[in-house]
Amino acid sequence: MNRLSRHALLSTALACAAMAAQAQSTPEAPTAPAPTAAPAAEAAPQAPAPNPAAEKALAQRFQALLAAFDGKAALPDSKAFTEDFNKQVTADQMKQVFNDVRQSVGSCKVGAQMTSPTPYITSYLLQCDKAYVPMDIGIEEKAPYRVHSLLIRPGYWKK
Repeated sequence: MNRLSRHALLSTALACAAMAAQAQSTPEAPTAPAPTAAPAAEAAPQAPAPNPAAEKALAQRFQALLAAFDGKAALPDSKAFTEDFNKQVTADQMKQVFNDVRQSVGSCKVGAQMTSPTPYITSYLLQCDKAYVPMDIGIEEKAPYRVHSLLIRPGYWKK
């Protein structure tokens, strides 16, 4: 199996862990008949209130993961991740993904960050030596703001 396909497989495992955690953290909605027409005020979803503590925690979690991804620091311990995430992805699997991606694309730094209306999820574009690699991270909505989702997408190779 080549490095890119193993990376894609393990990235898919990380994404599955993220979806499982998201599904379990979202309360089940009771089944009710759909309304025929909704007032305009109800049609627009409300953006969550700003949460500076969550935004700071999200930035710190990402920086710790980026340092581990780039081989400059150890992977954060399991306490930095939710129980559901840890059930889906082991530390060894995550280390292997990080090593495989780093070997494929080289050293990375943040090229761009996509701002999100929610302070709990964000996306980054990593500018690496050989490619651009999109990375998404999500944390819990309440302290201790552990990582519940991490998705490393396949890179876009530089010419």
